[in-house]
Amino acid sequence: MKITIITVTLNSVQTIRDTLNSVCSQNYKNIEHIIVDGGSNDGTLSILEKYKSKKSKIFVKRNLGIYDAINYGIKKSSGKYISILNSDDIFQSNSTIEEMAKIALKNKKIKIFLGNVAYFDNSDYYNIKRYYSSYGFKKWKMKLGLMPPHPASLIKKEVYDIYGLYDGNFKIAADFEFFLRIFLIKKIKFKTINQTFIRMRTGGISGKNMKSYWISTIEIIKSFENNKLKTNIFLILMRIPVKIHQLFFFNKDNINKSFQLFRLLFETDYYTKNSFKIIANQKKIPFNQNFILSGMNLAFLGYYAKDKLFPTQSLYHWPDGIWLKNHLNINKIPGRDLFKSLEIPKKINNINVLGNLSIKSKKFLETKFKLKVFNQKLPFGNIKDIIKTKIELKKNSLILITLPTPKQEQLAYYISKKNSNYKIICIGASLAMASGEEKIVPNFMKNYEFLWRLKSDFFRRLKRLIESFFYYIVGKYIYKLYQNTKFIKID
Repeated sequence: MKITIITVTLNSVQTIRDTLNSVCSQNYKNIEHIIVDGGSNDGTLSILEKYKSKKSKIFVKRNLGIYDAINYGIKKSSGKYISILNSDDIFQSNSTIEEMAKIALKNKKIKIFLGNVAYFDNSDYYNIKRYYSSYGFKKWKMKLGLMPPHPASLIKKEVYDIYGLYDGNFKIAADFEFFLRIFLIKKIKFKTINQTFIRMRTGGISGKNMKSYWISTIEIIKSFENNKLKTNIFLILMRIPVKIHQLFFFNKDNINKSFQLFRLLFETDYYTKNSFKIIANQKKIPFNQNFILSGMNLAFLGYYAKDKLFPTQSLYHWPDGIWLKNHLNINKIPGRDLFKSLEIPKKINNINVLGNLSIKSKKFLETKFKLKVFNQKLPFGNIKDIIKTKIELKKNSLILITLPTPKQEQLAYYISKKNSNYKIICIGASLAMASGEEKIVPNFMKNYEFLWRLKSDFFRRLKRLIESFFYYIVGKYIYKLYQNTKFIKID
């Protein structure tokens, strides 16, 4: 069953890459992606030109309004169902379309499916500002100006063919008029699905300011007039408390639980410039700028395939495992060796250690670097519990994180978002070995350190090893993720 995704663009250079990557990342393969551009002049078209593939059709139709452009895309579509993904939106997960398809196949008599939308704060995909749910929607609520979230709808194409498209005379509320027509006039059956399908950036056309809100109110009243239905402005204004409710009453953790960030399969350099940057010489650690330094090993590669880790512009790695040799011909540098040879510039005034730090390791740091060492222990648990802790950092400090992967990198990402200046090394257990607290891995086991460490905390480490290996294999052979990933050697 083919599903058509329609995206309308106009000067969307800041957001369109996310949208395209979200479509590329979908596990469901029988997808047609139709993009209708309204005549962008900001670089959007050059991005779309690179995106061309067998599954995409790109049309440039200058001076078309948003809804006329959507209508054009519907006419050009060949899918059984239509999903409209705006140029600044992403899917909730890489399996969203697959889940939609399964629901549609199980409910063949239903022609419209309605899900939920999470609004996030511009570039922070996890920071939810509003939650718009279709759960509890009833047709009579349209009379109060209330509609289900249009972006989270999956609509059978025959609905458009039989009952008409969107009214292009409306600037904002054509989706409201469409739902009003098919629900109250045509009596089309629908099914609400209480799960999140779409993530939208805040500040869309219908919610930018009071002026747009007033325009949408006027257009909603016009929708009733066009369909010869009675209403009044006082009834329509009743929707305001519901909109306010969407800003406060939702569980962010539950919504984020099913969120899976798209893979960087398209325009990778835009996100990371050089993708994964591997430092072969510790003297190349960029202390003159913000950076996160992490070991590139099986754990990192595995959790990257699981979408729990991702490349960023400030992220660098040292080659900390033989698994990297599958992608880049470079010898392993154990974290303890890198740390022993580490040279800290004079502008660093202190060391902040986040996580466990023994007395022996603290003395090792103070002796080696002649700096004051501060330690903040962190709660045991998942990364969401950890980042709830108030992280106390000193100025001009080198931050060392001693958590296991992926939590140490996730914490580093969090710190980098909250601070304008940061220098972070995700050192894990290597500090304990460098200080002599833990027994050093025998030379013959150098490349198989992950096996050596099983001698302590066996079951926890074995679980992480199996998980990492499984995620890596799936990423390599099923998703072929690493074929589209660049590994750049810096020496």
